[in-house]
Amino acid sequence: DVAELEAELDLERVSSSRRGQVTVMTMHKAKGLQFDHVVLYGLGRQPRAPQSDVLSWFELPPSGGRTRKVLSPIGPRADVEKDPIHNFIGSITRARDRFETGRLMYVACTRAKRTLHLVGHTRVGDEGDLKRPDPRSLLYLVWPFVEQHYEQLVSEQGIPPDDDDDVFVDPVLRRFEQAWTLPAAPSLPARPPPRVASEDTVEFDWVGSEARFAGTLVHRWLERVTAGRAALDEYRSPRFEGLFDRWLLETGANESSRTAVIERVHSALDTMVQDQRGRWLVEGDGHAELSLTGLVDGDVVTGVIDRVRIDGAEHWIVDYKTSSHEGGDLEGFLAAERDRYANQLRRYRTLYEAWSGKTPRCGLYFPLLARFIEVDV
Repeated sequence: DVAELEAELDLERVSSSRRGQVTVMTMHKAKGLQFDHVVLYGLGRQPRAPQSDVLSWFELPPSGGRTRKVLSPIGPRADVEKDPIHNFIGSITRARDRFETGRLMYVACTRAKRTLHLVGHTRVGDEGDLKRPDPRSLLYLVWPFVEQHYEQLVSEQGIPPDDDDDVFVDPVLRRFEQAWTLPAAPSLPARPPPRVASEDTVEFDWVGSEARFAGTLVHRWLERVTAGRAALDEYRSPRFEGLFDRWLLETGANESSRTAVIERVHSALDTMVQDQRGRWLVEGDGHAELSLTGLVDGDVVTGVIDRVRIDGAEHWIVDYKTSSHEGGDLEGFLAAERDRYANQLRRYRTLYEAWSGKTPRCGLYFPLLARFIEVDV
């Protein structure tokens, strides 16, 4: 039933990954794949005519480690077209293109596992004589093997058709009775954009550039340690010589700040190596630089958690802070940092709890100070 067939086809999509569908692709894209049935159509089409270049060249096989080129001279068009070197390069290029066309045809034909269908056309003369396809076409490559089928078709069906043959008809032209214009698009439903509350944003303008660069390098090293690619105290090892210089270069830091930044990094890691709590953070189970996205208070929020430390049934979310403190009242400084990052850790806790199903505790760790503080969120 035609109507039933059309209804079924309306539900199908070309290039679907579902079984039993048709995949439409170029011959180049089909390389390395296999299909039960392959249909190659339009084989009789003539490819685009090559352009005549004023300057042409090709490379000779390397000799003595050096690549050599043959160039045609540059001059008036008439002189170039008569130049034997230019013509020789053109013949080499055409031969190379023919080989590439043959390779492409081979690739296309060998994609089939069960059946291969070749669809192509060629001309028939006024006397009913069959013309060979264009030498540049894909059909020409297989013509010696398919010519007999075309000749049989001409003899059986009497091609070309008579003038009164109604096999080929013009499609019916249909027009709208009135001019049609595209209607205006409906307005989108009003919805406030995702936001991050201003009190949740932590400002870092007061932090110097050297401190920011040092913080970046410390974070990278601790990520490497938690991934098991280095020990915490290997940062001075010759095995990693130049690693921090490369990282510093990637951050865009000036060469003049290199010494100060590296000294700050080494100072933070030296202190952390001697701190039992610091080693506990990076040498146990968990995650490093864990990126999570979710809804927090109705807003879409993305957070990158420096460290998730899993100690048995207890999960900790820890942010590394490479801040330093000069002078007295260290406890007052730590209390201010606890308040500063409480909202950020609260977002991390919400994201992690939704992702893992665990309710973590939160904290801050200061490598330069060897201090770990828990933050109640």
